Amino acid sequence: MQFEVDAQVMLLIENPLLGEMKSGGLRDVRVVKFKVRTQQYLLAYRFFSRPNVIELLDLGPHENFYRDLQKHIQSA
Repeated sequence: MQFEVDAQVMLLIENPLLGEMKSGGLRDVRVVKFKVRTQQYLLAYRFFSRPNVIELLDLGPHENFYRDLQKHIQSA
C-alpha cells in the first residue's frame, strides 16, 4: 500500500490541483481517490500556493472518511 500512497503523493507534487475540491465544513480541502487491490482509499490534503505547500490531512477507506476528517479539522 505504501507504494500506491507514494505514487499519489508524487502525482500531487506534479499537479496540486488534481484532487476534488470539497465544500461546506471541508472547504479548502481536496481529495483524491485511488484503489489498492479492490479497496478504494481517499487522501485528503490542502494546497497553499504561497509558499507552495501541500499539507496531507488524512488517508483511509471511504467508510466514515469525511465525517472523521471534519472532526479532525474542527479539533485542530
